[in-house]
Formats: sequence, structure tokens, C-alpha cells
Amino acid sequence: MKAISLKTIFLFVVIILSTSCATILNGRKQAVRITSLPQGATVFVNGKDLGLVTPCMAKLSRKVKPSAYNNKNEYRFLFTKEGYANFEVIDYRKINPTVYWNVFTWLFVIATVPVDFVTGAAYKHNDEVFASLQSLSENKLAENNKIIEDKLPPNITVTAPNLDRGFKQIVKDNVIAVSGKAEDESGISEVTINGIQATVIDDGTFEANVPLAMGRNKIIILAKDNKMNVASESFYLERSDDIPIVNSNETSSGDLGSFHALIIGVQNYSDSAFRDLENPVNDAHKLYKTLTSNYNFDAANVLLLENPKRDEITQALENEFNKLTSNDNLLIFYAGHGYWDSKFKQGYWLPADAIENNRGTWLSNSTIRDYMRAIPAKHSLLITDACFAGGIFNSRDAFPEASKAINKMYALPSRKAMTSGAMNQVPDKSVFIEYLIKRLENNSETYLSAEQLFASFKIAVINNSPMDQVPQYGEVKETGDEGGDFIFVKKIK
Repeated sequence: MKAISLKTIFLFVVIILSTSCATILNGRKQAVRITSLPQGATVFVNGKDLGLVTPCMAKLSRKVKPSAYNNKNEYRFLFTKEGYANFEVIDYRKINPTVYWNVFTWLFVIATVPVDFVTGAAYKHNDEVFASLQSLSENKLAENNKIIEDKLPPNITVTAPNLDRGFKQIVKDNVIAVSGKAEDESGISEVTINGIQATVIDDGTFEANVPLAMGRNKIIILAKDNKMNVASESFYLERSDDIPIVNSNETSSGDLGSFHALIIGVQNYSDSAFRDLENPVNDAHKLYKTLTSNYNFDAANVLLLENPKRDEITQALENEFNKLTSNDNLLIFYAGHGYWDSKFKQGYWLPADAIENNRGTWLSNSTIRDYMRAIPAKHSLLITDACFAGGIFNSRDAFPEASKAINKMYALPSRKAMTSGAMNQVPDKSVFIEYLIKRLENNSETYLSAEQLFASFKIAVINNSPMDQVPQYGEVKETGDEGGDFIFVKKIK
């Protein structure tokens, strides 16, 4: 073998030296002085506790890898001190001036990868990092410390589609609305569902339309909080063209019973103390048309009351009590003025003949609950588009804790309510009824539960309401609800 000449060795050494000046002169790490005013602050570097307390020196790598706390080639210094607000300083890397020596050597052109960029010595960070801390009041101090110590991921609750262990989740459409709520004390940064960015509102409620392939689909929900903690939730959906509403093993009969509706719209009031409205009667007619045209509501079983008096409403409820059976379904809709009496802790509907200072002419939520308990329908659904409609719930939960699959939901009795808002006022021109009817008209499912219907338009109402209304859905307490749900059945045309 021919011996390597001294000239070759010398040339090789020159190449290495010329492309690694910064590595030789400055090294892979850089000394950074970290100070604060006042002193004694604990410093976290890219989310790690390195035992640093100001004033101090830290030997930090010039080349920084990305993590959940920082981007590539940047340092995030978080200063914390009891009694002071947390303070973050971000230091972005720059090119080390020493590396410019390589540019002026012809060897830089020949060398494929300069050593300085491999070792990280080509980069430089600030020699000193300083933070001026702001004093906290006592009430903000606990909150500040609580946020810093947060390393827990968000809590994810899926509200639609209905999930129940032991029941196969079968859907028909090629796209499904997946919604739920992600909760964390630091707030929610983002939610993705199968890689699709979900719409997220301030309270953590999220929704996204997810495409489905035929057969089994895995749905993966990822929620990230503002402290970069990530939680995941997954479930499976089966897409099929054939979806039964009733499992013969669940019920003794396949008879769905008849579907009845009592639709009430009040906009003209005899007492001038109550402002007349413009839209409730028109909204009531729209719902009547949608139910009788698209769903299994025979016109003979749907009663529409325009500007009824209190006695007319109670008489209509009496009629439903007398004619419905335990196999039937009842939908009650009310649009008009509502009122919450803080002294009586009671909500009211205001019929057309309501008198301002006479509660006996109003219709209380407790009366509505009594009728819902007594009417022998298998499923009763109350839809209320009025101010303070959320008073119908003894519980303020937006959803019951356990939902049932379509076949199970129909097998179990239910007493549910859907309201346009909680304990607040709602506008006369209702975005609630607009999106409710729109979803009913555009629905392509043969069987649609009330909970699925509600989940499909709740976020649209919140985003488009001029009065920040938040619709509510849940069981009406102490009326005989057993965990089922009202099912809208489309007409076969």
C-alpha cells in the first residue's frame, strides 16, 4: 500500500480546521449569564428545571432541538418567584461571527458540510438574559403558581356522536359531526379530530366534520392546553347503509307508536307591559312544516297554537295526557316571552293573556314538568326558544352523563329538554330556531336522536348569536327519564 504523503495529511488537517473554526475557538456550548430584578428567581429553560436561581451562569448548547416548550434553535427562559408574576424571555439563535472565517476560505466551497454547523458552534445566543419581575397581589399569586405547576393534560368529553360501551356505533353518512368539550385550567389551545382542526369556543366546546370510509373507522381526538399538555380520546364508528332503530332483543315490539307535537308561538300580548314580538308565530309555522313534511308527524297529530291564552295551553296539554299511550312520542315547542323569578326560584312561560303582576296568569316550569311527568308518552321532548329557558333544568349540565346508541335510546323512556339559552335573554329573531330547522331539513339520517340534533347546531348558535346565548340540552329532572332519547324518524318518500 502506498504511504500517505505528508502533503496529503497537511491538506486534510487544513480542511478540517478551516471548516471548524467556531467549534475549535468557541466550543459546542455557550456560557450565559442569567439575572433578574429582584434576584432569587428560579429559572426554567425550555420547560426544564436545571436548578438555576438568579443571578447565575448556565452552560447551554448552541444547537437547540425543538420540544413541546420551544421551537428549533430557540431558548425559552421562564422566571418564577414567590409574590411575582411569571416572566418569559425568548432568545433566538444567531450566526456566530467566527463562522464567517469559513466564507473567506476556498475550502468552504469544497467541503460538503462545514463542521461548525454539525456541532452547532456556528450558532450564538445572547450572552446575558435579564428579566424584570412584576409584583403580584395575593389574589393573583395563587392563580399564577397554579398555572406554572400545571402538567396535567386536558379532560375530553365526547357529546356527539352518542357513545356507549357494549353497543356498536353505526352511522350512515360519509361525514359525521364530532363534538364535545375539552377542559383545562390553563385553557384550550387547539383540538384536532383525525388531523382535522376543530372549531373551539372559549369554554372548550369543539366541533368538526369528519369524513368516514365504509366499514370501521377509528376517530382520534387530540386536545392541547395552553401549557402544551396533550390529551387524546379515541373510539370507533361503523359506517353502514343499514341502521336499525330498534333491536328486537331490546323491545317486545317493533311498533314505534305515533308522533305527536304541540307547537306554541306567542308574540302578541294583551298587557302592554310585555313588548310584542315579531317572529315566534312564524317560527312555529316553520317547525310545523318541517315536522309534517320531512318526519313521521302526521298533520292530524300536530297542534299549532298561535298566541294562545294560558287556559288554551293547559287544555292542549290535558288533551295530550288523555290520548297518548306509553308507546307514543310527544314534542312540545314554545316560542315567546320567558321570565325567571329570582325570589320564587322559578321560570315561567308568558302566554298571550299574561298580566305583569299576576303570576297566576303565567305558566310555570313546574307545571310543564308536572305534565311531562304525567303524560304517558314513551318519549317527550321539550324545545323552548325563550328568555331564561334554562330554568326548566334542575341541573345546569349541558348533557346527561351517559348517552345511548339509537336502538338503546329508543328502548328506554326519556323526558328531555332543549332550550335556546341558559339563564339569560335571547333575541326576538332567533338564530336557535333558524339552525334547528336548518339541521332538521338538511338531515339525511333516517333516525336522528334529539341529542345528535342538538350537538349538530349548538356551536353554530353560539358563534352567530348577537347576545352570546349558549343553548342547553339535558333531562328534565324528576319526570321519569330513564336515559333514553327522542328519535326523529324521517318520512320515506
